[in-house]
Amino acid sequence: MNWKMAGMAGTAVVAIALTGVSATAAANKFTGNISLSVGQSFEDDDLSLGPIQVFDDSFTSITGEAQLNVAFTNNLNLQLDFTGTASFIDDNNTFFNASLDRETGFQGSAHLYWRTDQYAVGVFGGAGVSSGPELIFFSPSAEYYFAGVEGQYYWNNFTFGLNGGYLDSSSDELQFVGPPFNGDDLFLNNAWFAGADVTWYASKKFALSGKVGYISGDAGFSFLDVDTWHWGAKAEYWPEEKEPLSLWIAYEGRTTNFDPSFSTVDVDKDVHTIKIGVTFHFGVDEGSTQANDRGGPAWNQMDYGAIVVGG
Repeated sequence: MNWKMAGMAGTAVVAIALTGVSATAAANKFTGNISLSVGQSFEDDDLSLGPIQVFDDSFTSITGEAQLNVAFTNNLNLQLDFTGTASFIDDNNTFFNASLDRETGFQGSAHLYWRTDQYAVGVFGGAGVSSGPELIFFSPSAEYYFAGVEGQYYWNNFTFGLNGGYLDSSSDELQFVGPPFNGDDLFLNNAWFAGADVTWYASKKFALSGKVGYISGDAGFSFLDVDTWHWGAKAEYWPEEKEPLSLWIAYEGRTTNFDPSFSTVDVDKDVHTIKIGVTFHFGVDEGSTQANDRGGPAWNQMDYGAIVVGG
């Protein structure tokens, strides 16, 4: 399967569908946004295999995102999120044309929540598919699932958020090998996660946000304990209040520790990504980040695909 085309095509279809919704929906009942960004990632790890490298030092990616919020009442809302990512990984940087980086993936999620002028609280769940490592004889992919609870508190020009939940994954590869090599335990599974974020609306045209999170689980047929910290920052600028367009730049980082149960030697991998993007908003009358966050889609969903496959 051409994972790059599948991931980006799925996001494009969603974007076109949501654009149609925005053109026909009643004002303020349907709100949302569509984003497109280009990123550059830089990796570092302490895995020493001589001349063999299984992680790219640097690669470019394209990400498409779409969000739709449906307001059933003044307080009860349903938000749908879709994300597609394609990374341009160089598989030829090893002797065996192998890579452990995620090449592409697609993820969808839903949030059912209650929102007032002071807070929002709800539950969420979602699923995704991610390409896995490009190995010598096969290329296993991962399907993953997650669910949790989330909340926000609004205080003047600040929004504070918390979330937590559970994630599991499965794979149709290696099922033929038999116990203990169960494909459902190949990638990150039986994992718990938590996160926090804050956004400061400095003005109607400018907002700054930051986030931090942690996820811990098992991988490698339960031979690996995997712990990942992730964090990020974003600056968003709204050039014209009457125009439904915002520009932004973001930084995302994560560090993952792979601790094998059969050895005292573990592996650490760090990934740093810079993204530049544009977002088109619809459904909210006022053109500002604060108005769209509190009157449109409320939640920012984490892209778990790369973390699940260790890429």
